[in-house]
Amino acid sequence: AAVGAHGAGLMHVLFLADEAVLLEIHPSYRLDRHFRLAARMADKVYLPLRSTRPVQCKGTSDAIPVDEGDFRAALDAALRVARSFDDGVSECGLVCDGRVLALDEGNKGHLPPGATPFSTRFPCGRRR
Repeated sequence: AAVGAHGAGLMHVLFLADEAVLLEIHPSYRLDRHFRLAARMADKVYLPLRSTRPVQCKGTSDAIPVDEGDFRAALDAALRVARSFDDGVSECGLVCDGRVLALDEGNKGHLPPGATPFSTRFPCGRRR
């Protein structure tokens, strides 16, 4: 996932991996769709996050205040979407239960100590 405040640097979306997600943080006063369109042209997933609080100007730039909970939720969504492109565990976002991570063989070297996968056996008797 590529994450950034609205600005020219987001044009890097054109060079990101196929499974990349662009998370753009919009100040409350901007309505442009430049980077949404660039993400579409590059065949990437675009997720906007708009600040609803006033911007505090500092010199020639601005500081975009974003609610931490909103940011974490948007970043979690971006990670889940990006992970859905491979054979990995797309249920995992920012935080993931070790038992879910253990379901994916590719995570063997990155598991918390003692993590064992959930059983994937149907729990309600014989399946027909």
